[in-house]
Amino acid sequence: MIFLPAMPCDGRLYTDQIDGLKDLVSPSVHVLDRKTFADSADALLASTSGSFVLAGTAYGGCLAMEVLARAPERVRGLWLMNCQPGTHPDPSIVRATSLRIRRGEHENVIAEFAHNAIPADDLASRATFVQMARDAGADTFARQSDATLTRSDHWPTLSAASMVPTLLIWGEADHFVPVEVGTRIAQLMPHARFESLQGCGHFPTLERPALCTKIARDWLTSSVLA
Repeated sequence: MIFLPAMPCDGRLYTDQIDGLKDLVSPSVHVLDRKTFADSADALLASTSGSFVLAGTAYGGCLAMEVLARAPERVRGLWLMNCQPGTHPDPSIVRATSLRIRRGEHENVIAEFAHNAIPADDLASRATFVQMARDAGADTFARQSDATLTRSDHWPTLSAASMVPTLLIWGEADHFVPVEVGTRIAQLMPHARFESLQGCGHFPTLERPALCTKIARDWLTSSVLA
């Protein structure tokens, strides 16, 4: 099971799931920051073998869809969280954000991301995100931000993935990718299991760790490993 974190995050986004699912799957985390999503997807496919379950959040979910488009025969299951299947709606915002990070506003951008991604009362999740973003560094954050401009339109990819067991977990309080995106995917993929989490933001596995692990266990045992 391959976990693909949101930007600019790492394996701490999935601490509970890695521990709570390791009796069912062999988990690994891949932080990808190639110039384009296509390059990152190709790098992942080249560094792995056989089939796998992909779990991706936000930026990582978009990468998971890119991998699915390139090698659907290798994707045994797909778990998406708060990600946008379409191309980026406002490239100018991305370019401005990347420029700010490179010009020394890294801490300010992190603070803004935390504000928009995670509800204000979840201080622990915000603190973990901030630390991950600081540890990732400005260069990785800026490269990942740039790469979002290379996202492809993967609505057709999802529509064609009728044979892939799919889990959708969506935080309803996300300011980046609203829950309506998740419900649209669920309508497009009627075979998928869709769970929306009230009061949860951009990072379901971080903000609702035990619940996400339970849902994932149920999905794996009933739909993927059955």
